[in-house]
Amino acid sequence: MQIRHIPFILGAIVALVLASAACAQPAADQGGVLFEQLCVSCHSVGGGDRVGPDLAGVTRRRDEAWLERMVREPDALVAEGDPVVTALIARYKGVIMPRLGLDEAQASALIAHLKALDAGAPGAAPAAVVYETPELMRPQARIWTAFLAASAAVALVFAAVAFSSRNSREVSTERAYALRRVLFVVSLVVTIGVLAATLSAAPYAAQEDEPASRPDRIVYVAARQFQFVWSDEPITRAEDIGRVPQIQQLVLDKGSTVEFRVTSLDVTHGFGLYGPQRQIVAQTQAMPGYLNRLRVRLDAPGDYPVLCLEYCAAGHHHMRSRLSVR
Repeated sequence: MQIRHIPFILGAIVALVLASAACAQPAADQGGVLFEQLCVSCHSVGGGDRVGPDLAGVTRRRDEAWLERMVREPDALVAEGDPVVTALIARYKGVIMPRLGLDEAQASALIAHLKALDAGAPGAAPAAVVYETPELMRPQARIWTAFLAASAAVALVFAAVAFSSRNSREVSTERAYALRRVLFVVSLVVTIGVLAATLSAAPYAAQEDEPASRPDRIVYVAARQFQFVWSDEPITRAEDIGRVPQIQQLVLDKGSTVEFRVTSLDVTHGFGLYGPQRQIVAQTQAMPGYLNRLRVRLDAPGDYPVLCLEYCAAGHHHMRSRLSVR
């Protein structure tokens, strides 16, 4: 080999290495999104065991072929009696990792993300977010104030009755019944008035065939232990997860109206949507065999956490997701 060719060869090698690194970084970034969406409810990286094992150092302990099968088809490893999987099931009290419906590229991206975390790549681990204590939204604050005022009034009535009962005296039952009728009529009028003033603002009266009432976007949400699966197409069975395209990172336009169509694939869950400052925006139940519709208009930009509001088993507190408004 002639000496003058060596710089060109070295340059080609450097270019290949840089190109490989450039391709690996987006894969790791995509894997980070997948990890947040699919894995963080059951696993941490360096934060200790959750529903499943801590994944810190997993890419050093297991070969890549095994990891890819575990990510894509854990049920097949269970059926084959894989010794590692069998030991994990015994250790974590029978909890079996579900099939996530990932294709080969997504599985590779997820493993690349775990490799980056194990290698200590800067920026690979998500930074902790510290929130300030949010102020209650105005409607919530008004309801809370009204509840406190009503509770105080009831407490005063009970205190007055208790105080007056210390001294025995004759009570006119006729006057007592008359007062009860008055109170009943007053409470009935107040209830009807509140309903008349607020019922028109309920979002369930709109008809879908009216163009003005149609949402800007419909998003299907399938809840299962312990994750929320997002899609533009209905997911009604666990088998649909591998067939229907999933939304890995839901981004909505500022000021748009979205209708979430929420169901569950196993047990009852709660779908709670919180605002950028952790104030609850809307919520509905996720129930097997039912499709609940939740329509909201999101005006404030930022990240909106989604939490399960119904206790659904040991991993309930890890069942979370998020969407973004831009």
